Amino acid sequence: MTVRLSASGKVFLAGEYAVLDPGRPALVAGIDWKMHAVAEPGARGVQIVHRPSGLLWDGGQAPAELRFAARAALLAMAFCRKPDGVRISFEDDLSREGRKLGLGGSAAACVLAVRAVCALADRRSGEDEILALAVAAHWAEQGGAGSGADVAAAALGGILEVRSRIAWQSAGEVMALPADRVAASRPLDVRRVAVPPQLRLLLVDAAGLAKSLRRRRSCAMPRRLATRRLLSTRSARARSRWQRSARMRAFRSSHRSWPGRALSPRRRELRENRAAPAAATAPWSLPSATRPVIARKRRCARTSRCFASPRPDPASRAGRRPVSGYS
Repeated sequence: MTVRLSASGKVFLAGEYAVLDPGRPALVAGIDWKMHAVAEPGARGVQIVHRPSGLLWDGGQAPAELRFAARAALLAMAFCRKPDGVRISFEDDLSREGRKLGLGGSAAACVLAVRAVCALADRRSGEDEILALAVAAHWAEQGGAGSGADVAAAALGGILEVRSRIAWQSAGEVMALPADRVAASRPLDVRRVAVPPQLRLLLVDAAGLAKSLRRRRSCAMPRRLATRRLLSTRSARARSRWQRSARMRAFRSSHRSWPGRALSPRRRELRENRAAPAAATAPWSLPSATRPVIARKRRCARTSRCFASPRPDPASRAGRRPVSGYS
């Protein structure tokens, strides 16, 4: 006789860490992405096959991919008192391209292993007993840790409110108990949450989306880098030009106001005249003896050198003729 089985993956909606404390609730949902297995009679003992990787376990130390299913199958064999052998083949797992997605693959494997053994045994078992055996095996294989809410989602499906009532103290304690006593315990308080039939939950693989976005960015990266380098080069050139001009302005201003700079007598006289207070009346209205010398810069047309020359009286400008060499 061959039996085909399936178990749901899980997603926590709320209280993933709160449920680790006894009595505190969590909201967990069983999704429609399921793990599938095939159970059939086999040689004496338990044989477990993981078809995605090709691993086979028939006793001894179980590999990492099959250790949860192996412990659950052995516990279920002790509960069902099945003398014949069982062969369990896992057709898939809750992973994508060998990458775990956190959908409760180990919890689903425990549920499938217990169901496979109980389906081939003559002893009937209810959902509460299957859930208790799967929770005990999963909790013990994790070293006495976990809430068991993911096992409830894999076994029952739907949206559940789960509270942990685990009273065991260690993995050795629960495995030393008789299998009937473990199955009779109620480690979880489960209540099904009523939801509208039209409600749909969408689960998105954010890691795969981020991977595709990184791939697109890597394709566009050379062009972006070239543009960024061009802009940085332009800004560096503009910044260096501004710094050079700023240094030149600072040098010129400090050079002009340097107190120890040697001045010619003519320049000293011009500076003193510029610093003198302005007269109350126009300079050309003063007598010629007291009239200050008004200087302005001239540029030589031949050498393009600037020099100061006295500015003539505005009264005499009418009869002034241009002098060669002045602009």
